[in-house]
Amino acid sequence: MQTCVYDYLDYRQFLADAYVELKQVEPAFSYRYFARRAGIKSPSYLKLVTNGERNLSDGMAERFAHALRLDDAATRFFCTLVSMNQAPRTEDRARHYEALAGMVQYRQVKWIEPHQYRYYGRWYCVPVRELVGRDDFREDPEWIGRQLRPAITAEEATEAIDTLLALQLLRRDERGRLVQHEALVTTGPELRTLSLRRFHQQMLALASDAMDDVPVDEREVGGVTVRLTAHQVRHLKRRMWEIRQEVLQLEGEDTSDEPEAVYHLALQLFPLTRPG
Repeated sequence: MQTCVYDYLDYRQFLADAYVELKQVEPAFSYRYFARRAGIKSPSYLKLVTNGERNLSDGMAERFAHALRLDDAATRFFCTLVSMNQAPRTEDRARHYEALAGMVQYRQVKWIEPHQYRYYGRWYCVPVRELVGRDDFREDPEWIGRQLRPAITAEEATEAIDTLLALQLLRRDERGRLVQHEALVTTGPELRTLSLRRFHQQMLALASDAMDDVPVDEREVGGVTVRLTAHQVRHLKRRMWEIRQEVLQLEGEDTSDEPEAVYHLALQLFPLTRPG
C-alpha cells in the first residue's frame, strides 16, 4: 500500500485515503470485505468511522491496522494517532503527539513537524527568540536559562535554539552570531491547533504564578464581568485583535536607554454562563 500512515495526523483521513487506494488496487475491495478482514460484523463500520460518526476503541484500532496489513511499527503509530485524535483534553492530546514524535519512522518522514510543535508546545521557545533581539544577548545556555522567568535549564535553552534555527526563526549572520529571522511557521490544522492550545494553557499557568512571584509594578492583572450580546462579543474580539497588532508595532519604537525585558501580553474573553 502506497498510502503511508506516517504522513497523517488525522487517522480518519488516513482511513479514507487508504480505502480509495485499496479499492483501486483490488476491485473486489469494499466496506464489507474490509469488515471481514477486521473481524467486524457491521459492513458499514469503516464508513461510519471515516465520516466521524463512530470512534475506535484501542482493540478496534488494532483490528483496523491488521485489516490494512500495517507492520508492527505502523500499527503502534496508527493506534497512538487514534488515541491522540479522540482525546478530549489538550494535555492528553499533547502527550500522545509527543509519543508519535518519538517514533523514528515519523521523524524520518515528517522531520520538521516535531520542531513546529515544540515552537509553541514549549512555552520558552517564543521568549528565547525575543531574547535574541536584546543588545545584551549572550549565546550561553546557562545565561539564557537564568534570564527567563521562571528559569529553564541549559538543556531546554539549547533545545529552544535548535528548534528556532530549524524553523529559520533564527539564523547566523556573517560573524556567526544569532539574529532574528522572519519565517512563517506553517503546520497542518491538527498540529497548529494542538500546539497553540498547549502554548496558551502554559501561558495562563505562568500568568497565575506571576501574581505571586512578580512584583506588582512589573505586571498588570485585571478584569471585568459584564453581560454581553453576541454582537458585542464580536466587537470585543475585533478590538482585542487590533490591540495585539498595535502592541506588535511598539517593538523598536522606544529610543530611550531603558533596559528591555521580554513580556507576554494576554487578553482573555470567555463566557461564564450559557446564553439565555
